[in-house]
Amino acid sequence: MKAGRVVLEQPEAQGGVGLTTPVVLIIFNRPELVQQVWQVLRTVRPSRLFIIADGPRLDHPEDVALCAACRAIVEQVDWPCQVKREYAAQNVTCGMRVATGLDWVFAQVEEAIILEDDILPDPSFFDFCQTLLVRYRNDEQTLGIGGYNLLGSWRAHEGSYFFHRHPVTWGWATWRRAWNCFDYSLDRYRTWNVQERLRASLSNAAIADYYWDLFQHFNPLLTDAWDIQWTLICHLLRMRWISPSINLVTNLGFEPNATHTAMADDLRGLIKRGRIALPLCTPGDSTFEQIDEQFDDWVFRLQTLNSYRDIRRVHLWQRALETNPDLGMPGVFRGGRPMLAPLGKPAELLTILDYVTPLMTDNPRLHRMKADLAALVAHP
Repeated sequence: MKAGRVVLEQPEAQGGVGLTTPVVLIIFNRPELVQQVWQVLRTVRPSRLFIIADGPRLDHPEDVALCAACRAIVEQVDWPCQVKREYAAQNVTCGMRVATGLDWVFAQVEEAIILEDDILPDPSFFDFCQTLLVRYRNDEQTLGIGGYNLLGSWRAHEGSYFFHRHPVTWGWATWRRAWNCFDYSLDRYRTWNVQERLRASLSNAAIADYYWDLFQHFNPLLTDAWDIQWTLICHLLRMRWISPSINLVTNLGFEPNATHTAMADDLRGLIKRGRIALPLCTPGDSTFEQIDEQFDDWVFRLQTLNSYRDIRRVHLWQRALETNPDLGMPGVFRGGRPMLAPLGKPAELLTILDYVTPLMTDNPRLHRMKADLAALVAHP
């Protein structure tokens, strides 16, 4: 242990059970993924388990058998555990099922660890969440705790975790007091000066503009998401998020039939999963709990870069907009101009890719992207 570090106490086991924090598992129609996640849960043996399931889609007859297979897997509870289930008879959509399911959970418990069926965590993820749920239980500034670190490793030489703004909900935990801020339709926030609040919360103008664009175009009748709202609320309330210094989860769901992650070579699915050392520790200095703006900046740039299917073509749009800011962009993906902003500095994007490459599974797309960025740096 390095000098100056503070070791965090872990919550004491109760009745011989180590994981006393309630765990929420959200399932639908992918039994092969549910089986993998279920094996991890059988290893950590939570004492309380909430299972939320969406129902079959009317226009997908195969869902009936697939949903039934998922529900059969999670019936196999072979350890001492209090289990509650909330199963939808028919499909209510991904976004609404998570939102209403978590409303149901937090009407019963003060805090919980939350997994969706395609999120495979390292077992240390649960101790990580349980320890920090206790430590920051009454910290009104903190919205939640995530297990996924898009950069793979960040400030690991300093401590076990750090604070930033952008929520990451691929394996996460939160409290009832935080979930009370959630609003699926965002209606309670529409009378606010959203643009001003975003600019006050986010020092990076491109990120603030991106979320302002997202808020303006958000329509609860058209969305099939809940995490967009959660992220916007975090920024509007100027709250903070905890992430581990080592990535603790793998998203298994990058496949053609996924709802939101259908791109097999998505960079976010290439980040290697690690294990956090226990007990957790923090630096002893007073600046530790400040927002890490560089992390959010790099994550925004990397996620934006990941959305480009043709870097050189998108770069032409970005250069054209520099010359003529009023240029129309027919067919450009949601996010518009803010999504193109990172390409104004291709050398910085290349630096980020170089940083994460050793922490990723090798993939041809990663090499193509680096080659394209290197060409833009060499011939601006």
